[in-house]
Amino acid sequence: MVVRTLSVIVATVFLVALVCAPVQACFGPKLFVGAGTSVQDEALFALVTLYVQEKTGVESTRVEIEAGQDPLTLLDGEKADLVFVLSGALDNTVFQIAGMPLLVTGKRPLEDLQFTTVLPAIRKLNRQLKKEDVELLINHIETGDSPMIAARKFLMELRWI
Repeated sequence: MVVRTLSVIVATVFLVALVCAPVQACFGPKLFVGAGTSVQDEALFALVTLYVQEKTGVESTRVEIEAGQDPLTLLDGEKADLVFVLSGALDNTVFQIAGMPLLVTGKRPLEDLQFTTVLPAIRKLNRQLKKEDVELLINHIETGDSPMIAARKFLMELRWI
């Protein structure tokens, strides 16, 4: 009888603790991508992040690169996981189109198991994408289209997403 009463009390305390605890929802991993404010950067950011989200389920948040700021400092300070860099031959480049900013990765996409599908998806997009495609997308954005809407439309027309 005492054991049963004690079990009921412990179960009740445990249940009350669960009900009163703050709820935290887990929406999956999120990448932080550093990009500048130029139309070219906006187009590349939209293409890469939409493709990654559709193919891997990983969402991205934009980290703005200020004018004159070295984008690699965002990687070093772990404020971004991927950054667009204007030029250079870097070992950790994962996306490169001639004459356009390179996409460089930091530690998290390389080491964190949540992101194992991200870099292969970015590399696949890089193999499929041509400079002319990006230039066409940039022209659409310059005429007033939203970068995300134009990129989604472009990727859907090619049936990549």
